[in-house]
Amino acid sequence: MEGPADSSDPAPVVTDPVASPPPVAAAPPIPPRPCRITFHGFVPSEPPRIEVRAWLARLGALTAPMTGGEVAIEAVDQGRKERRYRVRMELVMPAGAVLVGSDHPANLPHEDVYVAIRNAFRAARRELELRPQEQAPALPGLSE
Repeated sequence: MEGPADSSDPAPVVTDPVASPPPVAAAPPIPPRPCRITFHGFVPSEPPRIEVRAWLARLGALTAPMTGGEVAIEAVDQGRKERRYRVRMELVMPAGAVLVGSDHPANLPHEDVYVAIRNAFRAARRELELRPQEQAPALPGLSE
């Protein structure tokens, strides 16, 4: 049986420093969109607010020029056993407001508040995509 290993082992140990990956150019953070979220007919809670903020961020460049807005989440009981939710929104853009109300064909009341939010934001995205994008000013010397 051999004894304990000698700590003065003559074989050198070579360690290579772990190279860190090259820095990646980070996209500038998108500032939060100024939007008021209101609740009607039920107790306000944070998860639907988080979902609305996530959808605003998901729309990205389409809502970048947004100067204000309101998203109203409403619980409606239309003589049904289960509660249904309706989402109305007004997104204020420099070229004019985008309105998505309960009369929009893609924005019908739904029994799941998250599906109602999703449907309203998909309708808003379609409305925003139909609008002509604001043209950036031409750079001098590149107009040819």
